[in-house]
Amino acid sequence: MVQAFFFSLMSSFAFSIMNLFVKLLGDGMPAAEVTFFRGLIGTIAVLIVMRQKGISFSTEHRGLLTLRGIFGGLGNLSNFVALVYMSMADASILFQLSGIFVLIFSNIVLKEKLPNGSAKWLGLIFIAVVYMIQPWNLSGLHWYSFIAIAGAALSAAAYTTIRTISLKGGHSSYEIMFYFLVTTMLVGGIVMIPDFVWPNATQTLYLGVIGAISVVAQFFLTGAFVATNAVVAQFMQYVGVFFNSFWGFIVFGENLALATVIAGIIMFSSSVMLARLKEEQAHTR
Repeated sequence: MVQAFFFSLMSSFAFSIMNLFVKLLGDGMPAAEVTFFRGLIGTIAVLIVMRQKGISFSTEHRGLLTLRGIFGGLGNLSNFVALVYMSMADASILFQLSGIFVLIFSNIVLKEKLPNGSAKWLGLIFIAVVYMIQPWNLSGLHWYSFIAIAGAALSAAAYTTIRTISLKGGHSSYEIMFYFLVTTMLVGGIVMIPDFVWPNATQTLYLGVIGAISVVAQFFLTGAFVATNAVVAQFMQYVGVFFNSFWGFIVFGENLALATVIAGIIMFSSSVMLARLKEEQAHTR
């Protein structure tokens, strides 16, 4: 558990740095193009490391590996779009809904039963999300919130697939990362074609940072999901909300809205309770 916590903490911090630079690129470069370059740089880096370490590709479970890549690539694109048009705090809080989706998907795919008493906490999280988005207030409704939620669901599908692959064994973290990054590159590449923008020197530097730091973050994230069950690993990612909120305040002068603070507290508290119920369930088996 200590190793899983360390991996989750490091991945959250690294991802927050990546999100910062995605936000810095803003709407000057399409999110799909940023997604493409993240995948391209990451793919090259992982291939170099695999070659140096003598790690070869396996011939098993290629369908699952590809599916993990597709889910991850689409989730990555959705998250980048949301980051550009939302505050970092709002976007990061909605991204953490992936923990709830992991809970649901692990029940369906991994047959990890929902713990007793989880319904009320799931209900509270749903209420918190509704309060944060406020769909009854169309003038203030941020439609990109739904893209962030879709990104959370797709990411959760990818995380659950990682856990499924790890349970089957025979695959290194680097191989799992490769399938994600190369598929991310393809997803971004297809979508970016109509709106491609040649990056200037500053944008090129930012893209390089995004690609490099994402490899580090993805390594730690994959390690966290291999070290513990999917639900616990995902809930540990909540520390990323603090990191993202910090960068948003320091760099962009973003302030937390009252609805965001209340919703975030409810979601975090409810998620912690769900994680505790999940751990208790595991210990009673």
